[in-house]
Amino acid sequence: MGATASSTETGLEPVMTVDPASIEERLPDAPSPRLTVVMAVYNGMPYLRDAVTSVLNQTYRNFRMVVVDDGSTDGSSQYLDGLDDPRLVVVHQANQGQHKAANRGIALADTDLIARMDADDVAQPDRLAKQVAFLDANPQVGLVGGQILRMGSRGAGMPSNLPTAHAEIVDDLLANRHGMCNATTVFRRKLFEQVGGYWEHNLSEDWDLFLRMAEVSELANLDDLLLAVRFHSGSLNGQRIVEAQLYNEFAAHQATLRAEGQPEVTFSQFLAGHRSRRWPGSWIFLLDCHAINQYRYAVADMYDGRRMSGLLHLGLSILMAPRRTMHRGLRTLTSRLRRRF
Repeated sequence: MGATASSTETGLEPVMTVDPASIEERLPDAPSPRLTVVMAVYNGMPYLRDAVTSVLNQTYRNFRMVVVDDGSTDGSSQYLDGLDDPRLVVVHQANQGQHKAANRGIALADTDLIARMDADDVAQPDRLAKQVAFLDANPQVGLVGGQILRMGSRGAGMPSNLPTAHAEIVDDLLANRHGMCNATTVFRRKLFEQVGGYWEHNLSEDWDLFLRMAEVSELANLDDLLLAVRFHSGSLNGQRIVEAQLYNEFAAHQATLRAEGQPEVTFSQFLAGHRSRRWPGSWIFLLDCHAINQYRYAVADMYDGRRMSGLLHLGLSILMAPRRTMHRGLRTLTSRLRRRF
């Protein structure tokens, strides 16, 4: 296990880089923190710097940060190895996918609380302080998220209006609407272990986790802005949107089966009876999926200063799926009005 960052000038202990082939994977000796921030990274540059800095500059200090570099080829590994902070642990592995990288990071954590963070987002300075305080005051809640704003290179929107109450969050998840943002969540490690961690599919692992956690604990969102979510070309992928929607609905279907006391099914069994396999449901489903992607392009263009292109994408989103797009729009408008008055 080799250190890669010099500590002669600062006097700080170096960042630890863990060889995946090593027998032991230990966190550095330090006063026992309460929380571990887990970030999975694959080709996170150039946004990785802002993401990591926003975590290390939190007002809440009693944490470690475990970053699992999932086979990056863009300079992310070199950047991480050059950092010098005793709270930071860097783990390098061959590319295995987001869910496996996250599972590995969580497995390395020995703290009561786990916070998730994405490699291209920016956390508000008081994010962790607010969430730890909330969980301390609400022992019945096992996972807490919060509000986000979408940002680009030239601007950002209004904070989201995600539901804050458990029942409303679950209703949204079952209806394949965003009830939580994974990158804002802090959860109790014992709860994560109790429900079996992330599933084996490399999509919608958060959606499934939220629903399984909701069956044995309460979920909540703070009504506070916790995270700026970056929209950029690298985060937009039309084909993955279609797959993600299928797996979101699969997770919701499994949750419904469990609630009814019925056995779960395989993804192939679920897909065989899904509307995407039958006309006219197939084209309606695809339109709905592509409407989501058009909406994401609209947000990215708007906040990158390409207003006309953004409006065009928004118009296409409305034409493809007016109900879903209007639901998003009403959430945004409600958030704007509520915060103004």
